[in-house]
Amino acid sequence: MLINLHPQRQRQGGVFAVEFAMLALLFFLFLFALLEVARAVYLWNMVHEITRRAARGAAVTDFSNAAALQAVRAQAVLRAAPGVLPLGGGISDAYVRIDYLSQSGGGAALAAVPVTVMPGCPQRNRINCLNDPNGASCIRFVRARLCVPGDGGRCESVPYRPILPLLGVMFPAGAAAVRLPSGTTMAVAESLGYPDNPNSCP
Repeated sequence: MLINLHPQRQRQGGVFAVEFAMLALLFFLFLFALLEVARAVYLWNMVHEITRRAARGAAVTDFSNAAALQAVRAQAVLRAAPGVLPLGGGISDAYVRIDYLSQSGGGAALAAVPVTVMPGCPQRNRINCLNDPNGASCIRFVRARLCVPGDGGRCESVPYRPILPLLGVMFPAGAAAVRLPSGTTMAVAESLGYPDNPNSCP
């Protein structure tokens, strides 16, 4: 018959294992939360960089060329082809919205308003702007924003989605969701692809 001569030591070893498991759980929870906060700060800063790149690219790109505009959106999210932003939690080039604005001259203050009738090509826009700089079909500015795709033109802010589903408690979904800023950037319309575009329109 064997007699355990060290019951106190075994009990202490069990207590140590339980304490270590509890501390390890807290440590890893804190570590993942810290990484998620760092990623959130990265995304907050990237929103403005994405819209800056999109507005700058669209200001010199032919707005009548869908493939060229798609390339501008992809490059804005740091991709060479359509795809998602690295560490972006699903944010892709589809979230980049590009609007063309004219400059209303009514009243004492000038205001940028959406172009009501898009010109057929950059060459036609140049002619429209020479004829009437404040006309409704003269593109004077390009605006880029980060919006939820398919929101009916309202530009709903993109909800923040954590990488680890476990941290969803920190970032609730629905109406109370933490949302990224739209990062609106406006740029003066430059060449809009003219005269690099060989095609002409009336």
